[in-house]
Amino acid sequence: MNDQSRGLAEAHDESGHFSDALALFAATVRSERVGLGMIIEFMGRRSIGALLLVLALPIPTPGLSVVFGVPLIFISAQLLLGRRRVWLPARLARRSIARTDFVSVVERVLPTLHFLERLVRPRIQWMAGDWAVVPVGAICLLLAVIITLPIPLGHVVPGAAIAVLALGLIERDGLAIALGLTVAALGLLVVTIASTSLAGAVRAWLLD
Repeated sequence: MNDQSRGLAEAHDESGHFSDALALFAATVRSERVGLGMIIEFMGRRSIGALLLVLALPIPTPGLSVVFGVPLIFISAQLLLGRRRVWLPARLARRSIARTDFVSVVERVLPTLHFLERLVRPRIQWMAGDWAVVPVGAICLLLAVIITLPIPLGHVVPGAAIAVLALGLIERDGLAIALGLTVAALGLLVVTIASTSLAGAVRAWLLD
């Protein structure tokens, strides 16, 4: 980590809202390019939840499920292993975008994050403790695998579930995690029904 990244990380209060941390990073970073590794270092123990949220939010957009699903698998697997800080290969961590582009993206997503954060807050924190990381990681991994499968509408609900779970981890909101688990169960039900219907249609077509 370079001196600038270290200074930003030291100035970051992990107890505040994720949107505040993101805005602080965008306002204080001075390098011409913003690398993924810099963001991870700044977010610290929030980095896994932050990346899960950022990757899960665009999942409902057609054509993006596989593109974002594969990184979600990689990150969820690390959560399953009990990690709270993302590890990326050096080559991937060095990938960057221009600072002006990064600031522009942050400005666009902040209103959505502010809206979501009005719905969550630290509560029922025993459900958002360190013990919850592994089971939440297992569920996110399963959902991420489902997202990459060619199942009609099989990515929408799982993507929403991962986003809610990630937000619960970031904000230490046990109620949000409970809601995320409920949405995940709904997603598994939807995928099961869709898969069964698809299999039945294929079987009928083959036997016709």
